Amino acid sequence: MTVPQQASPSSRPRLGESVQRYLMNHPARKHNRIPQYDYSRPNYYFVTICTHEKQCIFGSAEHLNGFGQIAAEQLLSIPQHFPSASVDKYVVMPNHIHAIIVLRDIPGGSRKDLSVILGQYKASVSQKIHRSFPERTIWQRSYYDRIIRDEHEYQAAWRYIDENPVRWYVNRGLPVPYSPEDV
Repeated sequence: MTVPQQASPSSRPRLGESVQRYLMNHPARKHNRIPQYDYSRPNYYFVTICTHEKQCIFGSAEHLNGFGQIAAEQLLSIPQHFPSASVDKYVVMPNHIHAIIVLRDIPGGSRKDLSVILGQYKASVSQKIHRSFPERTIWQRSYYDRIIRDEHEYQAAWRYIDENPVRWYVNRGLPVPYSPEDV
């Protein structure tokens, strides 16, 4: 048997300039999930899901538009589709959502991976919006998650969600149009 020889660098096919430019401007996606961690395990998870190209399509946190109302309603319906999952706290912002998702063991129930739950959530929001705006891309690929490991992290995630609407205005140098207690 003859072993094929490696092609020399000069004889390998070259990437076209446009492909090289694309790769330089679109670095490989960073995987934020912990290898070998079972994301169907009962636990608390802090998640962030951003809209496509971070477009502001949900209205404001204190006054959700129709798209924002769909995002909130579908988030709250997660337990109907996944009985082992619940939404402990959430906020729908103009271009993203934050939520604390709780996964529990239930007798006789099957556990679903967090990615399955969030994938179904994103799909259901998209399907409802596409009824009126079929051409609209709603979500950015993937999502951010953090495993909440203790009470301190839980309180920090809760506070972050509570304060996010005010931070939205402050970070943009805009006056805050309401008191945080109003949201």
